[in-house]
Amino acid sequence: MGSTASKDEEPARSQKQPMVSQKKRKVCYEHRDKYYECFNTQTADGSADQCKELRRQYEEACLRSWVKYFDDMHKNEKSAAAQKRMMQTVQPSKRFAAEE
Repeated sequence: MGSTASKDEEPARSQKQPMVSQKKRKVCYEHRDKYYECFNTQTADGSADQCKELRRQYEEACLRSWVKYFDDMHKNEKSAAAQKRMMQTVQPSKRFAAEE
């Protein structure tokens, strides 16, 4: 006999992960993109203080779990890009290796 979910369990599942309309997702993505555009520009200049309002709007427009996910992805992408740049400067080019 397989176990089946009772009708009482269904509302609990939907409360864990609320459905987000396509319009709300679009608004979230727009605020996320605006914030990270500002953040990437300002951190290159040494300060992200000018992005605080955009961060607030981003956090209001997106589910908390989405903000955490997007922040983690952004951090990982930046880390991977930095590591790739570092590896390119450390390794000699193939042209020089072939000449040895």
